[in-house]
Amino acid sequence: DAALWCLANTSSYAECVLAAVNLGDDTDTTAAVAGALAGIVYGIEGIPAEWLDKLRGKDLIEACLF
Repeated sequence: DAALWCLANTSSYAECVLAAVNLGDDTDTTAAVAGALAGIVYGIEGIPAEWLDKLRGKDLIEACLF
């Protein structure tokens, strides 16, 4: 429910994930689900470049996606 609330009440990938983290309690799980849902809505293009640049194993992830 919390992840869906974040998605419905924000307008970007970053806003959705940050809203989930800022809810408190079990934020890692909530943010992971919110990020997955936001990824469906906004696509990889919606994820901030500075977040993508910090991913460990980015090349492997991209190879699996594209």
